[in-house]
Amino acid sequence: MLSFYPGPSKVYPQSLKFIQEAYIQGIVSINHRSERFEVLLKETLESLHQKWNIPEDYTIYFISSATEAWEIVAQSLIIKNPLHLYNGAFGKKWAYYTKQIVSNGKELAFSKEESIKDYISNGPIILLDNIDTLCLVQSETSNGTGQKICRNDFGNKDDLIIAVDATSSMGGIELDWIQADIWLASVQKCMGIPAGLGVLICSPKALKRAEYLGRVDHYNSILLMEENRKLYQTHYTPNVLGIYLLNRLSQTLPNIKEIDQQTKVKMSILEDFWTHKNPYELSFLIQNSEVRLSTVLALEGRSDQISKIQQLCKKNDIELGKGYGEWKENTLRIANFPSHTIEDIETLIHLLK
Repeated sequence: MLSFYPGPSKVYPQSLKFIQEAYIQGIVSINHRSERFEVLLKETLESLHQKWNIPEDYTIYFISSATEAWEIVAQSLIIKNPLHLYNGAFGKKWAYYTKQIVSNGKELAFSKEESIKDYISNGPIILLDNIDTLCLVQSETSNGTGQKICRNDFGNKDDLIIAVDATSSMGGIELDWIQADIWLASVQKCMGIPAGLGVLICSPKALKRAEYLGRVDHYNSILLMEENRKLYQTHYTPNVLGIYLLNRLSQTLPNIKEIDQQTKVKMSILEDFWTHKNPYELSFLIQNSEVRLSTVLALEGRSDQISKIQQLCKKNDIELGKGYGEWKENTLRIANFPSHTIEDIETLIHLLK
């Protein structure tokens, strides 16, 4: 089946070869305190830094998922006054779970057609004086919106930590890493491997915050994670197969700049079809192209039309994403991840025609 579900989604075809390789070489059975694992982790971290253009002084950690990273941020980095700005279901969920740990957290919702920059400029007065941690969603999977993250939009306060959920974009578009202090994602989307691994990236500023707070009362303390990273180990037994797949794929895939361009080309093909050759009564859920995510396209229409398209695709071994949250009944979502080729896009369009 060809999956355009927005995560878990299509896995890179070469992953099967790498999985067999890992089994034959005994990678799936190695101890995460062994020298062999340390070599693997060191290679993987160095490769991701190179291929994704991550600054040398930013550190990468492997965890179980992006949603686990939400809790890690709350436990290790928030002092006492976080602010969540969001425009969709996953941003709202993140705010909810932060409040279970930091009870006085604040949240503000803005329009799905609005950029964070415009919201800050034209919306209600947002006083950041007492905010120590700002939580943003770069790629909101529920509605297909994507945001440009820029420190200067928030006054570039020295004592403000910015955390960004890039779950549906990391590995698929070029991210400006220095504009935030924490980036988090899961691998089952743009990284093109099976679910079960999360990526957390921290700036030196984030690590200084963790050191200042000194919290070691949770097992997923960033301080414990960093202590192990320096040894090229992980604080708990990780998904070694997932790390190996990331390692091997990063060696074969081009630099993120090239992947970013490929992502834009494929999305333009999809947008052109739904704009000019659309045989159904569907329209873009996000009308403002400036905040339309290039890795997940959300379309809205009557529920009967949505159902008709889903059934057609299912009969032809193609899976599309269902709507999510408040858009569950009247939208569908189409993933445009690096594992999806132009041929995949054309196969879908041919069927829909």
